[in-house]
Amino acid sequence: MQNTYKVHQLYHSGVKPNFKIIRNSNFTYRHLLRYINEHLGKNTVRILDIGCGSGSISLYLANKGYSVTGLDISGNAIQACKKGASKLNLKNVKFIKENFPKTNLPKKAYDMVIFTEVIEHINDDALAIRTISKILREEGILILSTPSIHAPLYKLGLTNEFDRKVGHLRRYSIEQLKKLLLINNFTLIKIKGSEGILRNLLFVNPLAGKLVRLINHSDLLSNIVTAIDDSTLRLFGESNYIIVARKASKKSNKNKKNL
Repeated sequence: MQNTYKVHQLYHSGVKPNFKIIRNSNFTYRHLLRYINEHLGKNTVRILDIGCGSGSISLYLANKGYSVTGLDISGNAIQACKKGASKLNLKNVKFIKENFPKTNLPKKAYDMVIFTEVIEHINDDALAIRTISKILREEGILILSTPSIHAPLYKLGLTNEFDRKVGHLRRYSIEQLKKLLLINNFTLIKIKGSEGILRNLLFVNPLAGKLVRLINHSDLLSNIVTAIDDSTLRLFGESNYIIVARKASKKSNKNKKNL
């Protein structure tokens, strides 16, 4: 079993603060932002970002006026997040170093939980989903993303070194994710296969980092590369999943029991 803390401290050893708010067209986050924005309802006030990394999504949402809490196991990442929030003068976001799912967060405290590219790093993934169910309010929204076990590069054995380096413990099928969510009081709203082979190659290849940063800074490049990647997604299948789920209310649970 990998030492998760050491892996993530090493991975985030060179993390830099975000002094600019990401745009909706940002290549790295554009798919996630689309689904997050689609499900920010009128009752969304408090948002929890688990595994917040450098804080890109947390700062983006705080800049939109939401009350945001970002969690990460890496002290380096949390320090970068705090510097970014201070520079951007965002008072409605806080960052906590915490080894989720070990947490003292209050029950039913959040309207939305963002859990992107994290579950594959956690030893007890069932405990993680149960914990999220407890801290979400009734009918709160979970946005989850994770690598697919059917990813073309993974099936060719070309992501093994990347998975080891970043601390991936497993990958998922849609069936596994559905089961994990349904038994923990969630109803599924949307399941989307995302990330074609081109996009996946850009993120798993260590030499592509500078190219990704270049694409992130250009709306035109982001749109062009995304369009090409969408075609590879249709041809070769998904490398990642994005899931939107809703915590079931007591009323809906009662109705299920009466069926």
